[in-house]
Amino acid sequence: MRISLQKMFLVSGVTLVMGGCGNGSAQVEDQMEALEEAPLQHELQTLIDYENRLQDDFESALEEDDTSVFAESTAAVFANVDSRRGTLEDLNESTSTYESVQQELQEVSFSEDEAEIEGTVSAMIENLQTITGTMESFLPQYEETLSGELDYFNSLGEESADYEHFTDGVGTVNEHHEDLNDHYRSLNASLTELNENKAQALEIINGEGE
Repeated sequence: MRISLQKMFLVSGVTLVMGGCGNGSAQVEDQMEALEEAPLQHELQTLIDYENRLQDDFESALEEDDTSVFAESTAAVFANVDSRRGTLEDLNESTSTYESVQQELQEVSFSEDEAEIEGTVSAMIENLQTITGTMESFLPQYEETLSGELDYFNSLGEESADYEHFTDGVGTVNEHHEDLNDHYRSLNASLTELNENKAQALEIINGEGE
């Protein structure tokens, strides 16, 4: 059984140090702070860590050589599913924050001498649109994947479960996770670009205060 996904997300290390700046830049600063308070990247990494732990959890349950751990939902895989479902709820909240920031940035008015920061903010808006669009597809697909896993693990506790059922289920679980990989790759690329643009915006804003 292969349910191991090695995907790492860069954690934003942007620190805001504001001096005096234009009104548009000040609004951008507020929205950057809002992004820093929405730990979407950390939550995605938490989700991946649980995925990588699922293999060991499954093997531990099989070592029990007792299907009652599946029938009674006491195997560690059930706690793993619950933990990931909780992380999905957190991701929903962070995604809502990203959507709100995107909308707020689109409403910012810049003065003529803020052309440089305006260009960077436009790039950030594009990043946010890509991220939130991907999350809108990713979250329901992941929820469906979790429901499928839960059904499979529960079925292993049934008397009718045989080797063919076991192997077919493993294959299905792996296929579902492989289907999520494109979303992970897109998110990783977009979040990396967003962090780069946030850092550039910060540099511009701090330069305005000098």
